[in-house]
Amino acid sequence: MSRRYDDNPLMNHNYNGNNRGPSWKKILGISLCVILGIVAVGGGVIYYVGHNLINLSNYVADKDVKVVDELPEEAQEETLASEERQGVVLDEEQLNSLHEQMSSRASVETKEDENVYNLLLVGVDRRDKSWNGNSDSMMLVSINHSAKRVSVVSLMRDTYVDIAGVGYAKLNAAYAYGGGPLLTSTITDTYKVDVSRYAAVDFENMIEIVDALGGVDLEMTDAEVEVANGYMLDMCNTLGRNGYDYILPGGGVYHCNGVQAVAYARNRYVGNSDYARTERQRYVISQMIAEIKRMDVAQLTQFVRDVLPLVTHNVEETEIWEMVTKAPEILQYTFVQDRIPYDNMYDVIYVNGQDMLVPEWDSTLEMLHETIYGDGSISDNSDNDKENKVEGSDEYTSDYPGLNDTAGEAEADIVVQ
Repeated sequence: MSRRYDDNPLMNHNYNGNNRGPSWKKILGISLCVILGIVAVGGGVIYYVGHNLINLSNYVADKDVKVVDELPEEAQEETLASEERQGVVLDEEQLNSLHEQMSSRASVETKEDENVYNLLLVGVDRRDKSWNGNSDSMMLVSINHSAKRVSVVSLMRDTYVDIAGVGYAKLNAAYAYGGGPLLTSTITDTYKVDVSRYAAVDFENMIEIVDALGGVDLEMTDAEVEVANGYMLDMCNTLGRNGYDYILPGGGVYHCNGVQAVAYARNRYVGNSDYARTERQRYVISQMIAEIKRMDVAQLTQFVRDVLPLVTHNVEETEIWEMVTKAPEILQYTFVQDRIPYDNMYDVIYVNGQDMLVPEWDSTLEMLHETIYGDGSISDNSDNDKENKVEGSDEYTSDYPGLNDTAGEAEADIVVQ
């Protein structure tokens, strides 16, 4: 399914298929946020269990990360026909001029501060583990100890960047070509924020994490169930499971297993498109944290043992211990969140059959650096004024494949995004 933008050649500021609401947390954002929850709630357990427990995590040294010159067919995104495009078509001279402008920013100094710790949380989209996967969700988490503030800034996957050794492409391609090291270096070069550490999970990992909790309670409408059922069938086809063992009969409150919870969280076809999806993701996270808080020490220890191997990262053990010991203090910090590109501060261009986002880099970097290193101010993005709650809806989005189909056909038509 193609990604859509409003057809406005100048300062396009509605990034999603339904022209309202943010898409600053993508489908796998739920996977990313749960890492923070595990650290926050399980930190004390990790502290007491110690070195052996930390070694259960999937630490991968940068030198051991898979680097490829050519991506598998799975990684190739479906191109948009020219009549479907939302971006401006640039001729060769205009495109070269844009590249020169982007290259000229190489001399801009990367911001560094010894009191700020940056970690990139990555949600990976892939059908199997034979390749790195596309980083369809990227959150830059910055812990500013001086200001006692944690900022979480989502970096949108379709941002047009220069990837070392690859060339100009979408930001999410960096992880596919060179994993976390190439992605973090690309973000450092592009956003001028010093970041070298990352932690990553994919949707299959997320399913296992929810199952390790024993499931979560979720309330869904009829429309939400219908769309979630489609995702369940699609995911189970990939996982080699019988999807019909998971589908739900209709709206209601259910104790959902991993497949059902992740399918619900991936739904962008009911309500306000991507914004409604991010609300569902936060809802699932809150229900997961509620389950974690009910665990006793033995249960929590086992949960951490089950989950740590599912997180791929390059964070050194000494840094993990430092974060764990400071966790009680960090949890008292002020939390702010945002999304880049910022509203009214980017263009959309059509390149190589894809719509790409081109931020106004000077103003974007100024605002980002102020959020992380300055006074913590955030943008006027539309989603920053929204309450973090889910309002159940039975209204399908205009691009839902099942609008003109039967429910069964709609389920079959769902495409994983």
